[in-house]
Amino acid sequence: MSNIKLVVFDMDGTLLKERSCWEYIHRHFGVDNHEMLNLYMEHKINDQEFAESDIELWEKASDEKIDESYINTVLDEIEPIDGAEELIHSLHKEGIKTAILSGGIKYLAEKWAKEWDMGCAIANSIVDDEDGNLKVIIESSGHAKGPVMNKLLEKMEFTKENVAAVGDTVVDIPLFRRATLSIAVNTNNTKVIDEADYHLKENDLRKLIPVIIDW
Repeated sequence: MSNIKLVVFDMDGTLLKERSCWEYIHRHFGVDNHEMLNLYMEHKINDQEFAESDIELWEKASDEKIDESYINTVLDEIEPIDGAEELIHSLHKEGIKTAILSGGIKYLAEKWAKEWDMGCAIANSIVDDEDGNLKVIIESSGHAKGPVMNKLLEKMEFTKENVAAVGDTVVDIPLFRRATLSIAVNTNNTKVIDEADYHLKENDLRKLIPVIIDW
């Protein structure tokens, strides 16, 4: 029986093929947010300001009204990485719980968490306000995944010794440091790989089944 009782997954680029669901929407509208991204990475704007600037770009680029339903339809085009479903189901068969903790969009996280019967999905909501305009509710900052994971582990009553974390970018390193087993996937980033206990080089998440179960 595995020593791992909970696996916390990043979503974009980890369980799903797109590296960023936000960027996927940008491509849909043909817009570029790199100027604001640089400000965000330099901590000159916060998550709320960054997300609101994204929505403003989408609305300016569209000839029709952009609402929650429209955005969700775009997100429905994003597909999972090979082996994601099999990995999640195999972990569940071993009694291992699973969760998503993402800086992505909550609709997408909840969709796949429900599809795969995962325990919970933490991400950022894009929803209609009372006037039918898009608004953002930040629940998982890209700059502060660590504190969010702390709350998740406290709520689920798990300690580091029984937790694994799976991610693909530097913002997932705080998850790695709060887990006894950290796994880097779908990445060549040396910082991420160096922080991980295991680096999955193949693009097939089924390969992680024995790694996690035998840990």
